Amino acid sequence: MIKNTFTLKSLKSKCLTGKLSVPADKSISIRALLISSICFGNTRISNLLESEDVKNTLNCLKKIGVKILKKGSRFEVFGQGGFFDDPQEKLFLGNSGTGLRLLIGLLSTRNVNVNFTGDESLSSRPMMRIVEPLERMNVLIKHNNGCLPIKLESNNDSSIPIKYSLEIGSAQVKSAILLASLNLNGTTILKEKIPSRDHTEVLLKYLGANIKKKENVITLKSPNFLKPKDIFVPGDFSSAAFLIVAALITKQSKIILKNVGLNFFRTGLLEVLKKMNASINIFNKKIINGEIVGDILAESSNLISTQVNSNLAPRLIDEFPILFVAASYASGKSTFKGLEELKFKESDRLETMAIALKDAGVELGLKKNSLEVVGNKTQRGGNYVVTKSDHRIAMSMLTFGLAAEKSITIDDSSMIKTSFPKFKEIFNSLNANISNVSK
Repeated sequence: MIKNTFTLKSLKSKCLTGKLSVPADKSISIRALLISSICFGNTRISNLLESEDVKNTLNCLKKIGVKILKKGSRFEVFGQGGFFDDPQEKLFLGNSGTGLRLLIGLLSTRNVNVNFTGDESLSSRPMMRIVEPLERMNVLIKHNNGCLPIKLESNNDSSIPIKYSLEIGSAQVKSAILLASLNLNGTTILKEKIPSRDHTEVLLKYLGANIKKKENVITLKSPNFLKPKDIFVPGDFSSAAFLIVAALITKQSKIILKNVGLNFFRTGLLEVLKKMNASINIFNKKIINGEIVGDILAESSNLISTQVNSNLAPRLIDEFPILFVAASYASGKSTFKGLEELKFKESDRLETMAIALKDAGVELGLKKNSLEVVGNKTQRGGNYVVTKSDHRIAMSMLTFGLAAEKSITIDDSSMIKTSFPKFKEIFNSLNANISNVSK
């Protein structure tokens, strides 16, 4: 039986204009909920992203005994200092790799018995990267050949802090270890070979954890007793990225995005786009609960090609798909290296984006861990995109269609709500042309 569902298509658009706030940061929203749950007292969170990934994390916390209430536009988390109940059912994290890996870390040393599951996409993603360091901490953890389902058995008494070298640039692995270590006796030392986003460290420090970072070494002395404070979740830079690139590649466009998170480890895209001759300005910068926040002005630009080496890759790992779109409309050949982590996201983003762009008429060269994109101010489009249930593939190709000669249609838009609710409505409020398609 074929379901009568709706997907989306985008058509060539002119003159994107307006001022708006982008959806709240998904990474910080998930961390705010999880870390608030182990505070001693109540934390009030403003501007929490109400997307599927965040809702799944919130529901899992409720299932282990955490009281969370929505009061007006704010959420109040009644922290219990790290005491949780055994859930009566499996904890389902849907599509959220961040929610899953961080929650496993948080609960791994809290004396609870938990079974974790997720959707088909999440169930295929590698989990040994967190299982291995947690096992070194004496955590009892069962898994399905390194994938979901995963089971935690009552731990704590035998768990120990570790010294660990992070070989890959993964904030999720780093965060899982830190959250697991918060209540242990001793010092956890993490050495990052490749620095990754530090939202967990920033929020832990804001809430009173004894955590320090010197160069590429993070030191956490435990146990920690976190005190609740008000938290404001800034706008998600990863969501802003689609709007920024849309403005750059469509004619006579000028948009302002308010209160966007500008964490150094998230904004590698801005550095690359500015090298590509993008007209982008940042103003009204301030610090809110340890995070840098500001407004972004983006205008139509004559983009030029660029080269991104592997050392910058961790700072724009989620933005590569939309960066490939920007490169498609830039003059000259762009080269992107160090893309192996793209293969372990919601889909193999390297291959999936390469196929979508090639079908849209873009000239490119795909290698094992790199991509060459030959840009042109005019691109054909006109293709049907197989997104592999990946929200960033869907949003990137819809953005591509706003400047293409022919429309772009994606096979599924339902997963977009995992990170960017009201994507179509927000884009269209700026004069973009994105519409529903019945299938």
